[in-house]
Amino acid sequence: MAYSGEQPKFGIQPIIEQESFRNLAAQSFFAKWCKINDSIVPEFVTRDHWNNMEIQEILERRPDGKQVLFIPDDLHLWEMIGVMEVIDKNTFAAKPERATEAKERMLVLGRIFKNAGVYIANRLDQIEDGREIAEALALEFYQYGQLVTQGKTQGILQTEEIVLRDLTPQENEFVDQFLAGDRLYKSRKQRVEKYIVNDQVNKDELFEQERGKALAQFFRVAKKAFVLDSKSADGELKKSPMKLKPWQSDASIHSAFLRRIERALIRQVKTPKRAFEASIFRRGMEFLQRNMPFEELPFWIKEMVLHCQNGETTLREALKIDDLKTELNRIRKTGDTLAVIAKEREIADMIQLAVSGFPNGGGTNNPSEMVTTQHINCVGASMLGGSLMSEVGLTYLVCDLPIHSILLLITSNGGVEWRDMLDPTLNECLTNIMISGQKRKGKPLTINDIVAFSQNPSPEGLRFYINSSANFIRLTSADKGKRQSVTVFEPEYGQQIQTLHNTGCDLLNFSHLSLFRPEEAIEAFRQAISLDPRIRGSYYGLGSALLSLFRPEEAIEAFRQEIALHPKNANPYYGLGFALAALN
Repeated sequence: MAYSGEQPKFGIQPIIEQESFRNLAAQSFFAKWCKINDSIVPEFVTRDHWNNMEIQEILERRPDGKQVLFIPDDLHLWEMIGVMEVIDKNTFAAKPERATEAKERMLVLGRIFKNAGVYIANRLDQIEDGREIAEALALEFYQYGQLVTQGKTQGILQTEEIVLRDLTPQENEFVDQFLAGDRLYKSRKQRVEKYIVNDQVNKDELFEQERGKALAQFFRVAKKAFVLDSKSADGELKKSPMKLKPWQSDASIHSAFLRRIERALIRQVKTPKRAFEASIFRRGMEFLQRNMPFEELPFWIKEMVLHCQNGETTLREALKIDDLKTELNRIRKTGDTLAVIAKEREIADMIQLAVSGFPNGGGTNNPSEMVTTQHINCVGASMLGGSLMSEVGLTYLVCDLPIHSILLLITSNGGVEWRDMLDPTLNECLTNIMISGQKRKGKPLTINDIVAFSQNPSPEGLRFYINSSANFIRLTSADKGKRQSVTVFEPEYGQQIQTLHNTGCDLLNFSHLSLFRPEEAIEAFRQAISLDPRIRGSYYGLGSALLSLFRPEEAIEAFRQEIALHPKNANPYYGLGFALAALN
């Protein structure tokens, strides 16, 4: 933003005001997202029509069994929460305890936004340089929090009104973590605790001093960055003479700082949109595990694994999922750890054998296609196997390998086993020797860290290396002696990322022009990136889609992002070369 005497702001207000479905490509992709994840058919209506509907009327059952979801094409971020709640209540009609989980998370986020506004406003006196930026951000945070929690704002506010509100010590801590991120929050907390004596007053004062210093430093840097960025735009500030390779960004440090902060803020603001899209995905997962048929399974699996007795129509019924869940809970109550672990593995083996028997369908990785064709690929197998494991009560993580998806089973004794749902012969228990990675302060990552992550997962996932073993080389086609980077995610989150990425690739099918829909592919890749900004391949897919639409400048930025994250992958260099050539 040019600094021309007006108050500089981070670019989050346009995102807050964004109407996500004004774009026809966004509408088209959302319709596809609904189709592949169940039986919802979206219908975009005018705002007046939508306002005349009761909230419970926006999901309407048709005579053919499908349901129409009515939404306005000017739907705002905060309104998505109410629509999501209607979808979840319908999806989990048989599981009322899950019907409002996602909405409650959004309300917590809204309260944190409001509190973040209060938090900054209460410390404006400690901010000299950049106070105007801080005041603007405090108001934006507070008002957006109002929209998320109440669906409306209480008119135009001034910071004087916000500072009249007090935060509890716990609310202050939540905001500390929200603004700083987990890693920086923990390091600051540890730094302060070094100086704390057994005096609660002194402790509170030290924490408050640290908060004031952190805010003052941040907004001082932000103000300088805004000024320098505006000078760069006006040509007054020359670029560094440092030589850059053609695929590297020439953005100056201050510009990069602003973009990085804005991306982080925008990611938080867009949380309701991701949650809304996830409600469709949850519906698909529920649909899949309840409706997947099994006629295509080999005879020996039906006889030896499922012990079918006729009458079963779905894989869930044939596996007797409800009985397995009851039996596992009964054994867990005995406290016999060895018996519990044996039962967990037995159930996982049974589900894995059944899922691995379906024909491999290449690009078949979404619920509606799997139920219709009974063909699956690695992502589809992870979704089907994982959803059934979750129903029984097993704990697992989704593991993202290069061009492959597997699951990590977490057993009750803290064991971690990788499970390729397409090939049970590759199962293996992970050990500390087989993995490598570092935690903060250089401490090596261990199996216990993977188990801890499964109990308290974070959206960014857990990244580490698996060192080559015979099975791992077969699993990933890795070179002998070469370790491979992997990322594990909480199940729903990880499977949604993989499905979005694969859907983007399907929509960018250059060999079948009837399937080639680059505008929708852009939506898919951007949504995958919004869930995992370090995802492998989605920036390359995004760049390819943009280039196919003759948008080389945007494509260059996407290819550079892919190269920055994964510099040893040749494809984005290839794409970048084409994009640069398009600009001569």
